[in-house]
Amino acid sequence: MACAETVSDPLLVAAIDFGTTFSGYAFAFKGDFKEDPLKISGYTWTLGSTAGLSLKTPTCVLFDHNGDFHSFGAEAEEKYTTLAEDEAHENWYFFRRFKMQLYRNHEIPRDLTIEDDKGKHLPAGKVISACINYLRDHLMKQIAKKDLPVKKTEITWVLTVPAIWSDPAKQFMREAAVTGGIPNSQLMLALEPEAASIYCKHLPVERLAAGAKSALGAFSPGTKYLILDAGGGTVDITVQEVQTDGTIKQLYMANGGDWGGTKVDQAFEEYLMELAGPETVYKFRDEDKAGHLDLCREIEIKKRQIKPDQTSKVTFKVPITLSEIFEREKGTDFRESLASSKKVRWVGDKLRVDPDVARGFFDNACQHIIQHLNGIFDEAKVRGTNTILMVGGFSESPMLRDAVEKGFPGKTIIIPQESGLAVLKGAVQYGYEPRIISTRICKVTYGVQTNRNFKKGDPESKKFDAEGTIKCRDCFSKHVEIGQAVDINEAFEEHVYYPLYSDQTGMSVPIYTSTEKDPRYTDDPSCRYLRGTHCQYARYARRGKTEKYRSNLPLVGQK
Repeated sequence: MACAETVSDPLLVAAIDFGTTFSGYAFAFKGDFKEDPLKISGYTWTLGSTAGLSLKTPTCVLFDHNGDFHSFGAEAEEKYTTLAEDEAHENWYFFRRFKMQLYRNHEIPRDLTIEDDKGKHLPAGKVISACINYLRDHLMKQIAKKDLPVKKTEITWVLTVPAIWSDPAKQFMREAAVTGGIPNSQLMLALEPEAASIYCKHLPVERLAAGAKSALGAFSPGTKYLILDAGGGTVDITVQEVQTDGTIKQLYMANGGDWGGTKVDQAFEEYLMELAGPETVYKFRDEDKAGHLDLCREIEIKKRQIKPDQTSKVTFKVPITLSEIFEREKGTDFRESLASSKKVRWVGDKLRVDPDVARGFFDNACQHIIQHLNGIFDEAKVRGTNTILMVGGFSESPMLRDAVEKGFPGKTIIIPQESGLAVLKGAVQYGYEPRIISTRICKVTYGVQTNRNFKKGDPESKKFDAEGTIKCRDCFSKHVEIGQAVDINEAFEEHVYYPLYSDQTGMSVPIYTSTEKDPRYTDDPSCRYLRGTHCQYARYARRGKTEKYRSNLPLVGQK
């Protein structure tokens, strides 16, 4: 994942954790890191109108009516709220929780657009690069305040990405970061669960939460552990083993799904629709943008407070606009419409629901996670894994913690005190110790597109004549197989490719991936062309020599 040209001995490592719901940055100077790997600095953001401070700010960005960047985070939320209250927001662009669109789009076309709060679109690259540029610039200003001499060329930047993302999505983020002002030669991508694992490996026992006392050997050589990285949008799961030299080997390729904390938000909104009707909720969203944003903040706070043993009702503060719209649409009072229900009451501007109803908002997300974990623990490669390391913002939820503990009573559950910051701080440590991850499991099969001799069973449509030899086009030449363990900097057997025609002076090698172990052709449904990784240099024998040529000609043959 690391760029080969990154700063070999950086004076400073700066990490950006660009999350679905919250984002932030952290950094550490080389001297501080060598003294204490946990000596990592960040920025304490104010959370707008909501009380509290945090090392992360909401992943929200605002563009003005010209499509120019205006603000990011809580500042963007506050400005958009003010605009909405003055009914001056219509021509502005407000984006929140848009990172998930990269997860849902496998191919990530260069012209991909994302939808804002009102259904308007801007290019995804423009939106994301503006966010990264803002965080980069904000970080550089904080470093300047420390009055320590550091050149821009002495910084290694680390950008976190979900491990379950496709290669095109990760490449898209790299390109967005470069557009956002980070030189490609100084940029590394860190897989989120790996970063969290590195952070927890450095933590002393007293800073590990649940299960810590019984997990003193959790990171000793030979120990296998599963990382459950539950964020706002996605849940990343992988299994690792500590090696005798202290490095970390991946045993099971990262997988997961979109079962993060936003699923709880969706469940609450669906419940609200059951109570007030979809039409009322949709009009509430459209007519009271500021109120809807306040409600989203309210849900974000409450879902971290709801407990599995809660006996009292849970109170959600809901803007009075919702009941006003309900009365306008339905012709009756919202409170009276709920009078017959024993599980919910409307009091003033508050919705008070029974604890079992509130706990039900977590059912969908928790059930998906537990079912997926059960499937992983049944895998042969994972047997003997008795420790679950829970990180990510959603891991701060007592409901998710309880679900995992009850689902796996025989496992040791480790939750660091700063589980929501484990990825961010671990990314800084990864920047100084990129080789600590010694082995990864390939998520896909990698190969190149080539032409070989036509064989019985090959499609007639792929047959063609190359100077008297019948060839088959679009063949998949495999280099690395899905599920294969690959050591960092490991060299594989060389494949030699030859020109098809005697007068050919160059060729290029398109790189493809597949979810199958042995794909035959690059146009099989399982195959994807890796955009941006087209190999421009290829070796082939000519006049008794092996030479290198540069060309855009897709004319490659294989013996």
